Amino acid sequence: MISKSLTTREVARICRVSNATIKRWEEAGLLNSERTSGGHRRFRAEEVARFQREQNLGLKLKHGDESAAKTKTRKRENGNHSRCSFFHSLVAGAEEEAANLLITAYLLGSSLTGIFDDLICPAMNRIGELWYMGELSVAQEHLATHTAHHAVYTLRQTLPVPEMSGKLAMCCGIEGDFHELPTHLVQMTIENAGWEVLNFGANMPLHSMTEEILHHSPEMICISATIMPDLERITRDYKYFRERIEKLKIPVIIGGGAFSDGQIRNRFPAEFYAENFAEAARFIREIARKN
Repeated sequence: MISKSLTTREVARICRVSNATIKRWEEAGLLNSERTSGGHRRFRAEEVARFQREQNLGLKLKHGDESAAKTKTRKRENGNHSRCSFFHSLVAGAEEEAANLLITAYLLGSSLTGIFDDLICPAMNRIGELWYMGELSVAQEHLATHTAHHAVYTLRQTLPVPEMSGKLAMCCGIEGDFHELPTHLVQMTIENAGWEVLNFGANMPLHSMTEEILHHSPEMICISATIMPDLERITRDYKYFRERIEKLKIPVIIGGGAFSDGQIRNRFPAEFYAENFAEAARFIREIARKN
């Protein structure tokens, strides 16, 4: 179970030290805490992440594939409760709580892509379904989305900066699709592998994206789409886009709910179709090894 704040024992386990060491750090003013009504120490996840980053304690620069044992442990710790808690924090507009849940998951060993695939995406999908069924209003959906953006931004600020590879990637969302969050998650996934990223955001015309690609010559392009508002026009635009960049031989990754249908994918040839962020991260590592 992931709590809203961490106990002394949980922080000690995360930092791989004794409870007494955590108390000494807190008493020395190195690690800030709050006290419950009963006088017990409680530590905000964001504060623990800051302390670990500054002291270089335990945090990996990058999160790769997890072992089967670690995956089982993570699922036991996070499970349905944390997914439910994150969903409710979004609907309630509880920005700090939502951010704390993501950061705590990271501190407890979840990979970055695991947090995206197991916490953020299921919650956002459920919010979209409830809005579609009329069980959430437009205002509630907007509040939840804004809260998710804030939580993701806060998580990004707490992550250690990986060693940069000098490689450049560019990402965007399809024109007519205003879902901004997927492009931010893609950006963080690529950054976590040590790449520089130019994120052009949602609703990006492919003809304009093409000019930027020809100008910057990136080593990878990522395109996402949650919805496809004008399939025929976007298909034509994509065909022109691929023809223009063909000589550069830049691998293109495509992902998002709009490309889940095989017939849709046939219209958008790409070097890789990502079902989730974990798959995208693995393909990015493959590209890095080949280059």
